[in-house]
Formats: sequence, structure tokens, C-alpha cells
Amino acid sequence: MLTFAWSWACWGLSPVIKAQWPWLATLLMFAGSFGPSLAAVVVVASTRKRLGLRAWLGRCLRWRIGWAWWAFALLLPLAVMSIAAGLHIALGGAIATSPASGHWLMTLVNLPLILLLGGPLGEEFGWRGFALPMLQERWGRRNASLGLGLVWGVWHLPLFFIDGTSQAHIPLALFLLSVVAMSVLFAWLVQRTAGSVVAALVLHTAINFWPTVVPVLPTEASHRAYAFVVAMLVLLALVAFGLMGQRGAVGPPRHSVQAKP
Repeated sequence: MLTFAWSWACWGLSPVIKAQWPWLATLLMFAGSFGPSLAAVVVVASTRKRLGLRAWLGRCLRWRIGWAWWAFALLLPLAVMSIAAGLHIALGGAIATSPASGHWLMTLVNLPLILLLGGPLGEEFGWRGFALPMLQERWGRRNASLGLGLVWGVWHLPLFFIDGTSQAHIPLALFLLSVVAMSVLFAWLVQRTAGSVVAALVLHTAINFWPTVVPVLPTEASHRAYAFVVAMLVLLALVAFGLMGQRGAVGPPRHSVQAKP
């Protein structure tokens, strides 16, 4: 409730004031993306107190996950998008010139900006750091990954009605399918890295970053490259869904977060 109230209020107000205060409208768009993580911090701080919050953050920020998982999280989206673009071209389609072409330094500078302001930091402490382990305790791993995917997708809905967002140009059904598939992949990755939100941050950043190098997002001319991306995400999610197992929560059990050091 806190997540939706904060994000939807910010995103709803932003277009209303854009004409008079464009800088404030932009600030509200960024602020809205932090709803999940802000809500998680507020709930953990109010229910588990200072030591519980510190322990929770310590688990979320576990960065020693092994170089293979770092590489997997960073490069999997690139592989999926490259294959999708290749299939689209092989079938006679065309993709736009890469936005990174001739601007590689600016593209690399954009990578940490995407991490900090483009969604990952504002979302992952809420979705994968808090909601996922809580839901897994109640529903099991598989059901939690699917349920959280639906919530994650619905949370984005206001962005489809705001000019200038990437969602404004994506078919809603394809987007929701991709988000549910990605939710399963995120849950599997977090499970394999002992509850590390850092792994989710890297994967989320890569998903938002690589389209600036491989232009597969929908255009007025064609949605096919993006449809190929979604299809491969669904196939990967089915594999992860089978490997995940149903029982168990991400990371240590909830009561251990409250334990004294």
C-alpha cells in the first residue's frame, strides 16, 4: 500500500504540473520510482527497529556472490537482446542505429545513472529485498515469484499514460508478460545468491541499460524485436521456474534478521 500510494501519487501529479514546473515534474517522476525501496525501509524500520534494519540491509547488500553471478546478471540481458535483434533482422526486419553509436563514453556514464535513478535502486530493496522473502514464507518460491511479478507489472501502469516514458510505446500485454517472466528470473537469481539484492540490482540495471546499445524496444514501425525478447524471457523463466523449487524463503529466515549480533 505504501509503495503504490507513494509512486502513483508522484506519477499522477507529475503531468499535472509539468507545464508550470517542468523541473518539479521531472523530480516527481524520479521520486515515484523509489516507492518500493522507500516503503520497504519504512516497514522494516518500524517493525524490526534499528538492529533489524541494519541486519536486513546487511543481507540485502551481500556483494560476495561470485564473479560468475556478476557476469550472468550483467550479460544475460545483452545476450537475449542481441539474439532477438538478430532474429528480427534475419526475418527481413530492420532496427534503428544503436543510440550508443558514436557516444560510447556517454553511454558508459549512463550506466551508473541508470542504477541510481533509472529504477533499480528505487525498486529492488522493496521487490526482492522485502516483498519476495515475505511472500515466499507464505506462498513458496514459485507462487511468490509469479504473484510478485503481477504486482510489479501493475505498479508500472500509470507510466503507460505519461508521455516520454518507455512504457508509453510498449504494448501492455507484452510488457506484463515480460515483467512476470523477469520476476521469476529475478527470484531464481536471488535464491542462488543467498538473498543478495546486489545481484538483482545488477540484473535490473543491465535490463534497463542494454537497450541503449541494442535497440530492441518497440517502435511505430515494428514490435517484433521486442516480442522476440519477451518470448526468450518466458522460455528462460520456465527453466528457472522448474529449477527453483517450491519451498523455502530467500536468504535467512525472517526471525534471524531480528537476532542480535
